[in-house]
Parts: sequence; structure tokens; C-alpha cells
Amino acid sequence: MRRTWAPFFIFLLLTSAASRAINSTPLPHIRTDTYEISFGPLIEAIPGEPDLLIPIWISTSQPTIGVNIVLSYDQSLLTPNVVAPNMFFQSFVVDLSFPGRIYINLLTDLPPPPQIPPIEGDTIFAWISCAVTSEDLGYDLLTHMTFYEDPNTPYPDNSLLLEDGTWIIPPNLSLIQGDILIIHPLYGDINLNEYPFEIGDAVTFLNYFMGYTEFNRRQYANSDCNRDGIQASIADLVYLLAVVSGDTVLVAPPPPMAENQTLQSDSDFENHFTKMVDNYGRFDIVLQGSESIGGAYFVLEYDANIVEPVAVLLDSSAAPLQLSCTASEGKLMIAVYDWNARGSDFSSGRLLTVVYSGSSVSGDRHFNITKAEFSSNRGQAVDIDYNVVCSDPGSSITQPSESHISVSCYPNPFNGAVSVSYNLPSDGEYDLTVYDILGRKVRVLEQGFLLAGPRRVFWNGTDQHSRSVASGMYFVRLHGQGASAGVKVFMLK
Repeated sequence: MRRTWAPFFIFLLLTSAASRAINSTPLPHIRTDTYEISFGPLIEAIPGEPDLLIPIWISTSQPTIGVNIVLSYDQSLLTPNVVAPNMFFQSFVVDLSFPGRIYINLLTDLPPPPQIPPIEGDTIFAWISCAVTSEDLGYDLLTHMTFYEDPNTPYPDNSLLLEDGTWIIPPNLSLIQGDILIIHPLYGDINLNEYPFEIGDAVTFLNYFMGYTEFNRRQYANSDCNRDGIQASIADLVYLLAVVSGDTVLVAPPPPMAENQTLQSDSDFENHFTKMVDNYGRFDIVLQGSESIGGAYFVLEYDANIVEPVAVLLDSSAAPLQLSCTASEGKLMIAVYDWNARGSDFSSGRLLTVVYSGSSVSGDRHFNITKAEFSSNRGQAVDIDYNVVCSDPGSSITQPSESHISVSCYPNPFNGAVSVSYNLPSDGEYDLTVYDILGRKVRVLEQGFLLAGPRRVFWNGTDQHSRSVASGMYFVRLHGQGASAGVKVFMLK
């Protein structure tokens, strides 16, 4: 059988309709009103987009208590993740078990209470979340979300049930397909002027990293400059700069930042910081890599009521890299990049320092690194281990020791499970946690008092409720005893 719950659902609908028809004159089944189910205007999608939201619109001129639809889609291009109601219904049943089909049934008037008002007018009654194929086909491709009628069923697959017991079926029910355009990216065209890999694209990209602008879908698609399937990464910016520098001589410096948002930044680290030691604390980010980096990007969150970042300083050993930074609403965004694409030799050591004023609480507790990305000189994403070293206002400066906290993942990317190896320099309280790209806690891998030394734990790609997480990038962060380290890991399904 195609689905075992269909007869029971039809029985419920018929029972509900019959209860309203008692002691009344049946209404005719042909209506002059307008009834329509559609998906709205053209939807643009990006190759590899993990969560494309498709609305399902309903337009009904009479109160409607039941909807029964079957949707059809190209399973080689779209993979439904979930179908969710946009409002409360007493019954909302979805079946995604048949490839290329989505079965949706809803009712508003099933007993017992509460009473749910019927659907009336124009509204979105549900959303479909889909993953889009990760392959760039080399051209724009139009696909559709359509309606399906099974010729082997004795009843219509697509219908509405009105509050007065009337069934509305095609052709009185208009079913309008949804158009989805999967965009072929024009890689490097960040400012959307149809001329890729120019200085304007680099300026627009840097403004995105500094939080001055948001990308639309086409900009996200075009931002995968190095074509590794990951949009808008620091590696893409480094790759774009390398191409621009190879085609022309840069005559413009990075764009100026707004005065009310920009922190002081300078590569002459020692001359500036030695004058601040007595009055300010510092938050060092120290890399432990083997490959020279061409760029890095960090997002740090902090409580603006407790601490105030006053400067971000690039270590003198990190030349010829340059630095841009922005602080706004408890979030500090830092981009390190090779603007002239000369190629840096920096691979390990202190990359930069955040100078701050504020509380005497340990500095590593003030700043939470929610995002960390690294790029090679060739504009390719690389995994770099890093840790933080902190000192509070008025305290002595602590330098990184030989025995440091560290964390790494193998294999990376992974499918199924990943081995997380980490080193603890001393006994104490530690926390090893997985976060998503928005900084939300996904799963705690280790927490509590742990002994010093190398350790290993496995993560099977599930959250705290043992539910599988979506494909994408995650951050594994180890924190404790005044230090922390992190690494990004990619899950592929």
C-alpha cells in the first residue's frame, strides 16, 4: 500500500463533514468562489544551499478546515529536510518517505478542544525546508514544485474541505506550480556589476566581513571564489585578492571604517602595547600551525557591560598581513588578510591581541570565540589549531608555554563520526563543546575535572538530544584553566 494512514484520514474528514450536514440541506459541490494553492513568486536558490525555505500559500474565500495535497519535485535537485506548519492546527501530518513526493494533510476541527479557527483569506500555511544540490551545473537551472495526482486512487489527492462540509477539488481548486531558479554563480562578482574579480568586489567582500553589509543569495553564490563549496569564507577573500593582484596594480587601500564602530588597529604591536600594560588587559590569539596563512577571520562575543575592547593589534611577526576590525553590540569581528597578495610566512605564534578594559574576571571568560576561519596563501581553507592567552588589567603578561591546550579532529571533513583529540596542560575543570556556525551549543563532549595529558573522544554528529545534525561546518572548542583552543570541522552526509 502507498500509505497506511490515508483511509483513517479520509474517515476523519467524512465524519467531520457528516456531523455538519445533519438536519441541514446539503450545499452544491460546485462553487463560484476562488480557491488556490501556490508557492509565491520565483524563488532563487544557491547550489549547495542546506536550508532553502519554500512557502506554501493558500487563498480561500470560504472558511476552510481541511487541506490535502501531494507535491512533486525533482529529487536530483532538491532534498526536503522538514515540512512545518506556519500556524497551529489540531492535526498536521506529513509523509516524506516516498522519493519525489511530499504528502501533507491538515485539519483544524478535530475533537477535543481547543477550537482552532478555520483558514480564510490569503496566507502561508506551511514551509518546506529543502537542501539544494551541491553541484554547480554551469548554468542557471529552473526546476519546479508541482502537484501530483495518483491515477490509482479513487479520490482526489489534492482537495480542500470547507467548514460547511463542501469539498473543493480541481478544477475549482487552482493548483499553481512553484518556480525555483538554481543560480549558476558568477564567481568573484561580489558587488553584482557583472565584472568579477575587481577591486570593487574586494572592498564589498571586506565590508561583509566587517558587518557593514549583508549578502543576498546571488552574492553568497558568487562569493565562493575558490570554488570549494563553502560560500563567503576568509579563504574566498584571500583567493579574490590574489586574482585581483595578479591582474592589476592596487592603488586603493582597504575601505575606511566608520569612526563610531572601528577600534584602533596597528601592526606596531610592542610600541603600543607596552604603554598599556598597567591599565589594560589583553587577549592573545596564538596559532599552532605548520602552513603559512594568507588570512584569518574571528568573531568574538563579549558582555559590553563588563569589558570594553579598546584596540586590536596585529603582531609584528605576522607581516605582511593586514588587519581590519569592528566592534558592535557585544560582537567583535576581526579579519586578517594579505591585501597585496605578497604571501606571508606566518604559521604559528601570537597572531593578534585584543586590548580591553573592564572587570578583573579572567580575560578568557570575557571573550567567546564563536567563529574562526583560516586560509592558506593560495586561498584555500585550512584547519589551524589555536589557543588563547589572557592577562587582566594590572597583571603580569603571560606568554604561551611549551605545554599548551590544543584540540584537533580527524578525519576532517567526516561522515558518521569524527575523532576529537585534545591535550590538557594541567589537571582542572575543562569543557569540550561543539557549536554551530551561529555560535549555538550543539553538544557537550566532555565537561568536569580532567587529568592533564593527551585525550581523545568521538563525536557521532548528533546533538544533545541524540538527533543527527545537518551537514555543514561546526566548531569544537576546548576551554578551561584560563586557556582555550578551537578547531572547525566539516560534516558531510
